[in-house]
Amino acid sequence: MDRTDGEGAQATLLDLDPNISLAFLGKASALGGKPAPVHVSREQLVLVHNAELTKLGETARGQDRSRRYRYVLTFVELYLKDLLVEMHHEGKVLVLRTITERYLGAGVVAIVEDERGDANKLAIYNQTEASTLSALPEGSVVAIKEPYYQFNGDGDFMICVDHPSDIVLLDDRHPLVPGAFRRASNRDGEATPAAWVKKGDMSFIGSDFTEALRCYTRALDLMPKGDEAAITSVLGKRARIHLSLKCYDDAIADALASRNGSKNDWRASLVAAKSCNQLQRFGESLQHLESGIAKSPSEAVLKKERDRCQARLLEAEQGRFDFRALSAAVNRRNVHLDAASFLRKTEVRDSAIHGRGLFATRDIKVGELIFCEKAVCLPNEYNVQHNGAALYVKLVEACTSNPSLHRGVLQLHSGTYNARSNNSTDDDARSLNVVDGAPVVDVFLLEAIRRANCFMGPHDSSAAAGPDWSMERDGMARGMWPRAARANHACWPNSSRAFLGDLLLSVATEPIRAGDEITHVYLPPRALPEARARQFLASWGFACGCRLCAAEAKSPASQHAKRHEVLEAISAMIRKQEEKENMKKRAANSKNALAPPPPPHSALRTVEKLTRKLEELHEEEVYGPLPRLALVWPTMWLLTAYHAMRNHAKTLKWAAQVLRNFGFLQTASTSGKKWDVFDQEPVGIATFEAAKALRHARDANMALGRAEQARQCDDAAKLAWRILVGFEPEAEVQTSDWIGDEYKGAAGQ
Repeated sequence: MDRTDGEGAQATLLDLDPNISLAFLGKASALGGKPAPVHVSREQLVLVHNAELTKLGETARGQDRSRRYRYVLTFVELYLKDLLVEMHHEGKVLVLRTITERYLGAGVVAIVEDERGDANKLAIYNQTEASTLSALPEGSVVAIKEPYYQFNGDGDFMICVDHPSDIVLLDDRHPLVPGAFRRASNRDGEATPAAWVKKGDMSFIGSDFTEALRCYTRALDLMPKGDEAAITSVLGKRARIHLSLKCYDDAIADALASRNGSKNDWRASLVAAKSCNQLQRFGESLQHLESGIAKSPSEAVLKKERDRCQARLLEAEQGRFDFRALSAAVNRRNVHLDAASFLRKTEVRDSAIHGRGLFATRDIKVGELIFCEKAVCLPNEYNVQHNGAALYVKLVEACTSNPSLHRGVLQLHSGTYNARSNNSTDDDARSLNVVDGAPVVDVFLLEAIRRANCFMGPHDSSAAAGPDWSMERDGMARGMWPRAARANHACWPNSSRAFLGDLLLSVATEPIRAGDEITHVYLPPRALPEARARQFLASWGFACGCRLCAAEAKSPASQHAKRHEVLEAISAMIRKQEEKENMKKRAANSKNALAPPPPPHSALRTVEKLTRKLEELHEEEVYGPLPRLALVWPTMWLLTAYHAMRNHAKTLKWAAQVLRNFGFLQTASTSGKKWDVFDQEPVGIATFEAAKALRHARDANMALGRAEQARQCDDAAKLAWRILVGFEPEAEVQTSDWIGDEYKGAAGQ
């Protein structure tokens, strides 16, 4: 997923709202760069806004919350009447005061005025829990950097702030605040540091962490530099607030700055250690814990945390995971696991496939764990309609709160979106831009990165392979795993990925030598090469040149067309049979009768005949040992039917064909190696269909008294399962008869 060419569908990374008409877009375009033709009066703006507040009620108003202050702004001041529609006013800053309470819609909305008394509407998006701007109390003074003035419909305009770093809350001491906005009686400004600390303590007790953060920050601003004892005390309190708000970088900085050489420094060490754990910096965490134990050897919480940290270090350094225990712990309510990332077998460097890629640093065997990565961001949202939006929101929040995480995410490919501030793709050159002391968070860049690099998966791949799993009921979540995102795509890859909570597990599907590039599938490849080409061009803007696609490109278009025609005929026949079977199943269920019989022999013979015809259309000089994906669905359908009929000879025949069509080549049966498919070259594409074929072959061999062949099938099936779900469960898990649309006929187009 890490590319630098940037052509194709990535040019339109940000979806248009389907409810926005072309006429609306035309009006907005026509107004671009011009002053708004209509200026709604201050009174009317306030009237409409307050009416919306009344509709929404008290729950929309929320509590007054604040965060730290930024004091250095280096922009030219602007006024409301200077705003031009659909324009970013680069190098300019608006200083405004809210004159209403805010209400919450998709963002935070309030009416604001400038020092000249002109009023307008302000909408703020993507604020974190730690930001007072998510509440924006009436009378707040804000500075908006490079404001964007948006057209919302006839006569309706607003100042739109998408990027969290583009708006700053100002207090009365800031030189940008005009005299008209300064309070006549500024009680906050007259409060002593001790009063601010007390107010912060009360907010902390009341679990209002963002207000506590604001109060402790104001106290620190007012404290004289020589009062070290008071300063370190407040820094320690603020560190704990940062930890609660998931601002781990700031928590570490405050915790370390709060140490004063006393016995109580163990508290700071604990906060720093816990924050390092959240950032996957377990070596640093252990150092902080050892330092805390040296200060206070009797603190049990430090020793407990040290044991936990040492377990994470074993995972990170040696890849020693108890995946069975983790699988038992994970469920839809608990997907954020206490586990480390294990990445030592891989490195990122330039790729001959696309841009940067992921490479093995040592030899890796079939079925061996390549890496296990904990998500930088995985919202617990398994509704496929909402999981993309949820990831966007959480990713912006994580990057805003933790610049160290943001820096890592920025190294990923962003399609054709180029941030004005920094569009370098070099890992060392592309870094955080800091303006006015705060890192710039470009939410459009993060959305471009999300779209090009996120993965969607179940909460447990082993459960998702079972017969009772349902996409509609169990769902899939989207997450961000930066190391996994570095791996390039191949339709015939050398690794497979699986999901276990917020862990992504990558397992080798064939032997990988040190220095080899690691590839995986972005999506399961379509059966027909022309369908795959459209798929990858539309989704990522690239043409796949993997060993399968490169070989299939040598087959003439006329031959592809013939295969397409026969596959559609097979698809029509199978679908017709499936419809009949579904009708019989419904009837049988209504009568509490036995399950309907398998397909009639006439249907089986027809599908077999068409399948042989399709097989003949695969040229030996082109396909040779290659996977033949167009044959997967018909051969799998025949295998399933004959297995249900207990026709053992036919089961073995079609099981072998399924494996052959995934690229597994078996030697002669007399060698005793026929079903040891992972011990042969080439190793095919490991899929759940291939694992099921091996299990059906095991059953047939056992029924025919071929114990050695049955054992081989069972061993290969278990290895396939370990590859596909990341580990081998204690007991065999029954899989469903589901076959993905990528291997089907017309549905796979």
